[in-house]
Amino acid sequence: EASQNPRKVVAIRLMSNDKSGFEAEGLILVLRELGLRHGRFGVFHRLEGEEKDGAAVFSVASLIEPGSFDLTRIKTELYPGISIFMTLPGPLSGFSSIEDMMDFTRELARRIDAYLLAEQGGTFSIQRERYLREEIKQFEHQDLD
Repeated sequence: EASQNPRKVVAIRLMSNDKSGFEAEGLILVLRELGLRHGRFGVFHRLEGEEKDGAAVFSVASLIEPGSFDLTRIKTELYPGISIFMTLPGPLSGFSSIEDMMDFTRELARRIDAYLLAEQGGTFSIQRERYLREEIKQFEHQDLD
C-alpha cells in the first residue's frame, strides 16, 4: 500500500543563536504558547482542528537523537537545534500546511532567537523556500495523476 500512496517529508531546521543551545523549559513553553501539543513519539505537533486526536499538520522534534523531548528533564536539558517537519499527504493541502508551517517557524525563530537552515543544514534562502513550495505543488499534482 505504501508504494501506491507515496509520501513526502518537508523539513526545516532552527538552530540557536546561543552557542549553548535552547533551554528546554523556555523552548517548550513557547511551543505550547504557539499551539503545539506534546504527543506521539515524544515530539510536538500542530494538530488539525480542536480535537486532541486530530492528525498532525506538522511536528517539531529535537535534532538530538532520538528526536523526542523528555518533559521530565526540562529544567536541565539543552537543545542545539530543532526540526520542523510535515509529511504529505497530510490532513490539509500541501499549500495550507506549508503556509502554516512557515508562519509558525518564523514566529518561533523570532521568539527563541534562532535562525533557519534547510533540512540538510545549508542556508534557508528565499529561493530554497520557493523550491520547497514548488516541490509540494509537483508532489500534489503527481498524486492526482
